[in-house]
Amino acid sequence: MKLNKTLKQFIALLIAFPLSFIIGNEILANNISEKFEYEISTDSILACGGGGGGTSPADKAAKKARQAKSKLMFKKKQLSKMAASGEDTTKLEAQIAELEALLEK
Repeated sequence: MKLNKTLKQFIALLIAFPLSFIIGNEILANNISEKFEYEISTDSILACGGGGGGTSPADKAAKKARQAKSKLMFKKKQLSKMAASGEDTTKLEAQIAELEALLEK
């Protein structure tokens, strides 16, 4: 019984080992050529000045306005909580005024 199992494994090894060289090299060759093409294309993109550019000044201004608006909303919530608890809110009111002035621009 053990001999039968060993014989099957040996035959499978005889078939699989040479087959792996044939198929394995083909897979490696395909992968290498694709990798080479990818590297060539990325080199040309970088040579042309980058791969996508940066954000425009208008996008930067819009992002800054969105951030200021979210900060303003947070500060207003914080102000209402502080006012309800009876704490000093002058510092927070000044920050809110700055954010509102920034948004009006």
